[in-house]
Amino acid sequence: MQKEHVVQTIVLLWMFRRLNDVDNHRSILDKIEPLLMQYVEQLNVNEISTCYLYIRKMGEENSHPLLQELLTRALNCVENSDVVGLPALSRLIVGINAGRNFFTPMLCANFIRHLHAHVNQFCTDDEARMIAIIMLNLQPLIDDGLMSVFKQRVKTLIDNGEISAAKPKTIIKILNMLNMAVWSNRHMDLIRDLLLTIKPAINQLDANDLKIISRIYQYHMEPACLQEPLSLALEELLATHMSPETLACYVPFSQPNKRDTLTNAFKALLASADSWKQTNATGFLFSILRSLKISDTKVCNAYWNGVLNELNAVPDNETHTSFLKHCHRYMNFNNNLGGTYRHMALEKKLSQMCMRAIEHDVSGRIPYIFARLASFVLAYGHTPYSWKKYPNIILSKIINMADQFTVADCFLISRGLRISLEMRYRYQTPQLANMQLATIDSVLTSCADRVLADNQLNTSDLNALVRMLSNRKTLQNSVVYHKTLQKYKEIQCEDLNSRIMRDMSYNFLATNYIVPEVLEVMFKYVQNHYEHILGETVEKLLSCAYNLGYTPESYESLEYAGFILLRDFNYMSGLSLVQACLALCYYKTIPEELINKVFCVKFIQRVEDEIQMCYSKATYPERVLNIVMQLNRSVCLDFPEANVPWFQQNFIEAQMSKRPFVETPFNSDVKNLLTTVLKDESYFRCNHTTPYGYQIDFVINFDKNRTPLQAPAETTMLDRITKVAILLLKLDSFCANDLNALRGPDSLKIKHLEMMGYKVLHINEHDWNSKYMNAPGAKTKYLKCLLQISN
Repeated sequence: MQKEHVVQTIVLLWMFRRLNDVDNHRSILDKIEPLLMQYVEQLNVNEISTCYLYIRKMGEENSHPLLQELLTRALNCVENSDVVGLPALSRLIVGINAGRNFFTPMLCANFIRHLHAHVNQFCTDDEARMIAIIMLNLQPLIDDGLMSVFKQRVKTLIDNGEISAAKPKTIIKILNMLNMAVWSNRHMDLIRDLLLTIKPAINQLDANDLKIISRIYQYHMEPACLQEPLSLALEELLATHMSPETLACYVPFSQPNKRDTLTNAFKALLASADSWKQTNATGFLFSILRSLKISDTKVCNAYWNGVLNELNAVPDNETHTSFLKHCHRYMNFNNNLGGTYRHMALEKKLSQMCMRAIEHDVSGRIPYIFARLASFVLAYGHTPYSWKKYPNIILSKIINMADQFTVADCFLISRGLRISLEMRYRYQTPQLANMQLATIDSVLTSCADRVLADNQLNTSDLNALVRMLSNRKTLQNSVVYHKTLQKYKEIQCEDLNSRIMRDMSYNFLATNYIVPEVLEVMFKYVQNHYEHILGETVEKLLSCAYNLGYTPESYESLEYAGFILLRDFNYMSGLSLVQACLALCYYKTIPEELINKVFCVKFIQRVEDEIQMCYSKATYPERVLNIVMQLNRSVCLDFPEANVPWFQQNFIEAQMSKRPFVETPFNSDVKNLLTTVLKDESYFRCNHTTPYGYQIDFVINFDKNRTPLQAPAETTMLDRITKVAILLLKLDSFCANDLNALRGPDSLKIKHLEMMGYKVLHINEHDWNSKYMNAPGAKTKYLKCLLQISN
C-alpha cells in the first residue's frame, strides 16, 4: 500500500465507522497505523490534517506516537509555509481541540497569520464555513479588526446570494461561532441577518440543526418572524421524536394553552429511565421544568432526586467541576420559587462537593471557578458553624483573588450572599457573619471601581455590575452604586439588542432610576426594528417606562408596540399582556382591537388557567388580579367608548378587608395639622376609597368661597362644591435620581382623580421632612397656602 492508499483507508474507515462493530474497527485501525507511520515524512499538510483529525475522532489519544508525529509535522508545515489552505487549517484546529488536551491559543498561534490571509480574500460559502470553524476554535486570538473584516465579507456573500437558505450548514457554522458568549452581543445584526436568511429552510433542517437554531433564537429573542416557523417545525419533530432535548427546545415556542399537555409529557420523561441516560438529559429536563413554571413539589422532587442519583453514581475522584451546572440551576430554580422550595439532601451534597473542590482541588484556585463554587456554599451553607458564619477559607480566598475577579464572578458571589440573607439569616444576621459581609462588600466595591475605570465598558458589563451591586442592600446607598447608575448616561448603546433591552429595563425598574436618553434609544430601537422584536421584550420596556413615568418623544414607537402585542398575542403570557396594555393605556395609545381581545371571556379564562399553574401561589395570583383591576379601571376611565364594564368592585372590597389601614407618622403628622388648620376633624375624611378603588389620603370639600364643608349628604349639592383630594407622596413615588420625576402609576392616579371631579393636591414626603419645614409654624403655613385658606 502506498501513502495515498493508507490515507484513503483512514478516510473510509471514518466514513463507515457506524457500519463496523467496535472490535473490527479497532483491528483495522491497529493494522493501518504502523503503515501510516512509515509515510509521515512524505505526507503533505492536507494528508497530515486529514489523518490526524480522523484518527483523533476515532478515539486515539494524543499521547500515541503516530499522532505526536503527525501533529509535530503539521505544526512545522504551518510555521514554515507561506499560506496553508483552509481545509487543512480547519481539520487541524478541530483535531487539536478534540478532547481539550492542549491550550489551543498557544499551540496554534501561527495559524493566525494564515487566517488573516484567507479572511481578506474569501469569496465562497464553503470558505466562510471553514473560517468560522477556525475562528470558533481560536476565539482568544481573534481581534476586533479581523472579526470586522469577516463580518463584512459574510454580509456581502448574503447580499449576492452566495450564502443562502440552500446552504444551511454554512449558516449554522457561522452562527455557532458568532453566538459564543464572550462576544455574541456585539454581533446581533449579523446573527439576525443569518437567521432571516435560513428562515425558508427551517422545515428542511435535520433535527440537530433545528435544535441549534432554536437555542440561538431563544438566547437572542430576535427576529420575531422565526417564532411561528420554529414552533411548527419543532412541534412536528416532537410528534416523531419525543426526547428531553426536543421538548426543551419546543416548550419556549409553545402557546400557553398547550401547557397541560406538555407538563404531562415532561412527567412521562421524568419517569422514563431511558430519558436520564441521554446526553445532557439533566440540562434539558431542567430547561423544561423552568420553562413550564412547574411548582408541583412531587414533580420538582422527581427531577432533583434524579440529579442527586446522578451525582451519587459518580466516584468522588471523577467529578471534576461538572457538578457546578447543577449548583447554577438549583440557585436559579430556587430563586424563581421565591425560596419556597428546598431539596436539603441535594443542597448538602452539592455544598460538600463545592467545599471539597475549594479546599483540595486546583479549580478552587481559579477565580472564575472559585466564584461559582463559593456562591453556592455562601447561599445554602451546610458547613460547620454555618448558623453563625461563612467558611473562613472562602473569605480568605475572596480577599486573595479580589484583583482577579470579573464582573460576572462578583455577581455570582453577591447572589450567593443575597440568598443566604433571605433564607439562612432572614430574621437576624449573626455578628460574625456581619463582619465577614463587610469584608466581602469591600471586595465587591473595589471590583466595581476597577470596572468603571475601564474606558471599554460595554452595556452588558454595566448591566451585570448594577445587578451585582443591587444584590447587596448595604451597597445600594454607596458612592460606587450611584456612580455605576450614572454611567448609563455616558455609555453608548451601540450594541443594543433585545436581550440588553430586557436587562436594562429590569435594572431601571428595580433601581427606580430613570435615564431618559437610554429609554429613548430603546424606544427608537422598537420603532426601527419592530418586525424583529418579540412582544415579551416590548412589554418589559413598556412596563419600565410606565413605572418610571417616562413618555417617549414620538408616539410612533408606541403604535408599533401595539402592533407587536397584537402579532404575538397568542405566544405571550397573560400577565405580560395585561402589564403592556396598562402601559399603553397610560400613553392613550392602546389599539381598540387589543382592548377587545383582552376583555373577553376567552382571555379571562386564559389568565385564570395561568394562575392555577403559576409558580408562587402566595403572591402571583394577587399580583395578576391587581394588574387586571388597574387595566379595567384605566380602560373604563380613559376609553369609555370601548364599552368595557367595571367588574372589579368585589376584588377591591376583598383587598380592603385583607389590608386594614395603618397610619404612618407622615400621615399622622399631616392629619393633626389639618385638624388645626380646618378647626374641626369633621371637615375632612381620611383614607377615602373612590368608586374605582383609588385610595385618597384626605378629602376636603369646599364651597365657592373656599370655606370647608362637612361631607354633603345630598347629591344635588355636588355641583356646588369643590372636592379636594390630598395625596401623600412618599419617596418611592418619584424616581430615585430625580425627585421631581413623578412615576407613572401616581401620575395616572392623579389624572384619573381629576377625571372623577377632584382637585388633586399632593404633599411630597421629601419636602415635608426637609430642614426648612421644621421651622415653627412652617408646616401649618404650607398647608394653608396649599389649600388657599387665608386664616
